[in-house]
Amino acid sequence: MKSSIIRSVVLSFCFASAGILAQEQATEKVDLIVEDKDSEQPASSNQETVKANKEQPEDAYAYVEEKARNYISEKRRKFSSQNKQVFIHSGTAVIRLKPTEAGWADARVLAYTEAQQKAREKLLKQLYTSVASETIRKSFKTNKLPQFTPSEIENQSKLEALLSKVVALADATIDSQLEELGVNPSEYNAAPPSKRKNMMQKAITQSVSTSSRGDITGSQIMKSFEKTDVNGNTAVTVVIATSNKKKNFLASLRKSKGNIEPSPEKAKLSIEDYLEKHRSNLMYQIGTKMHWDEKGYPVILSFGMSGNDCNISDYEECVDNREFSYLDAELNAWAHISEAYNLVGSVDSASTTTSDKSRTATVTLTDDNTTETQEQTVAKIIKETSLTSRMASSVKGLTGVQEATRWSAKHPVTDREVNGVVLVWHPLAEQATRAFKANKNVKKKVPGGKVSFDPKSGESIEADDEDF
Repeated sequence: MKSSIIRSVVLSFCFASAGILAQEQATEKVDLIVEDKDSEQPASSNQETVKANKEQPEDAYAYVEEKARNYISEKRRKFSSQNKQVFIHSGTAVIRLKPTEAGWADARVLAYTEAQQKAREKLLKQLYTSVASETIRKSFKTNKLPQFTPSEIENQSKLEALLSKVVALADATIDSQLEELGVNPSEYNAAPPSKRKNMMQKAITQSVSTSSRGDITGSQIMKSFEKTDVNGNTAVTVVIATSNKKKNFLASLRKSKGNIEPSPEKAKLSIEDYLEKHRSNLMYQIGTKMHWDEKGYPVILSFGMSGNDCNISDYEECVDNREFSYLDAELNAWAHISEAYNLVGSVDSASTTTSDKSRTATVTLTDDNTTETQEQTVAKIIKETSLTSRMASSVKGLTGVQEATRWSAKHPVTDREVNGVVLVWHPLAEQATRAFKANKNVKKKVPGGKVSFDPKSGESIEADDEDF
């Protein structure tokens, strides 16, 4: 009898679900004691990336993390020996799309952003952290089994007697219809009424939460690594660093209004020559970078990137998309400048871990109104972990920033198109802009001497240790 009731309910549900499915299918003057000795090195050259790709490790994520770990260890030992207080951290991320997918180039840019975010989170935690923790222990035991009341037993007997006559005639029909739907009627025999009760429990829960909020202005990317493994997974690592010297230097540039004297002894390549020399490697440069031009003026370069998700066989689509890709890259470069001058962040993380052991008793009412008892013991570990971080920047009245160049290139490993825009802040450009807006002339200054510089191929446009 109970079996027939359950089969009736299940059959009605199956028919309703089948109807819904059918419908869905149908509708379906500043401190300038800063020298960037390695400023001519590309962020990660084509040759370096292709060479690394040929190594074909099994785990790209572990590969770049190890690269970053070794690099940071070396730098920390060096800074410590020089009695310098430099904060240096790294972050790693995986490009979530496969190289064969159209949005891979944009996913690559976001992977660098994610890696940078993770490194900034570590910096925030080191500088500003509040911690709260709580541990709760619970123990419980009883020997009182769950019971059926006399009225529950009596009502169950009356209900069975009444319904047995109602469902008897439809029983065979229901079974045949369930079979037509591919459902075994015997699987839906009604289970006898039962009660469950927790007889014993031993549990302990530990909760930890941290909150970090503060200013991390002046943190810049010092190094980056990129790798694709044998399975086509690509991972990137970003190393950031900051110090009071770096932070104060950037602040002094921001407040200088371009009134900066050149330091001829620091002169390197002109901006145009530098960018042209490393044009094929600009896709590996992320964020902002200090550079000294041919006259010895400090210059801030900001590198923005964006992908082109067009069908590579459709020329017109690729050309049309490139215009928007350049715009996205320009905005990306503007963001880097803003973050160099003013950046605040927050990180909130929490973790809860529970160890629980419990014994449950199940009492079942049989057909002859007697009870059967079964007990089950279960031990389990439950973990919940969460993290939310936010980085925000805002700078008003930027003056003297202009586009230095834009570029378009194919990634040497995946052949996906990457586009970029390089913005540049130059003190003379800020002076000229302010003079133009005020309808005044700018006095020309005598150019400083030029120092020759023989760049070498490397993994990154590495910020010089003297910057910090």
